[in-house]
Amino acid sequence: MSKERIIKAAIEVFSENEYHRASMDEIALRAQVAKGTLYYNFPGKSQLFKTVVKRTFEDFIRRIEADLQSSIPLKDKIQQTIRHHLDLFLESRHLSHIVFNDISNGFEEDVLDELKLLREEHLNFLATILEEGKCDENYLRDLDSHIAAVGMIGTLESTSKYFLSHPNKYSRDDLERQVFTMITMSLFNSIEE
Repeated sequence: MSKERIIKAAIEVFSENEYHRASMDEIALRAQVAKGTLYYNFPGKSQLFKTVVKRTFEDFIRRIEADLQSSIPLKDKIQQTIRHHLDLFLESRHLSHIVFNDISNGFEEDVLDELKLLREEHLNFLATILEEGKCDENYLRDLDSHIAAVGMIGTLESTSKYFLSHPNKYSRDDLERQVFTMITMSLFNSIEE
């Protein structure tokens, strides 16, 4: 039970702060556990961070996969995927920034390997959605699916960052509509309304 409380508190602290500014003391305080309990379960911040990132992205992928199980049109799959990514980037901005960018300063080698693996798995997941759309519905442009996935992530991250730094300029729905339009205009030969 305390391990789950630690992970939940760590997700909050790492999401609110950059990795280097997050402290084990703050995590223990939020989890309402003694520091000894925290270090018994996780011997260091990097091991806890690795667990948190892995858990966050596994849950994230499960939610996307659950939404994409039904046989909805590709356009709707892309919209669902965008919505989930915006949620991730807006709610866990520091975590997602670390995962999707090649940040290596201050991380142990096993954490870097885990981040690299998560990044690759995620890009492959997105590329698969796009590749299936090219084969099944044949209205995606002839783009390399992996590069298109990287472009989607870059667009989602940068627009989310802008949105967060200009909180009163756009609504969350406006952001989603704009991003959907930008991404689908580059991916699709044509969009049927």
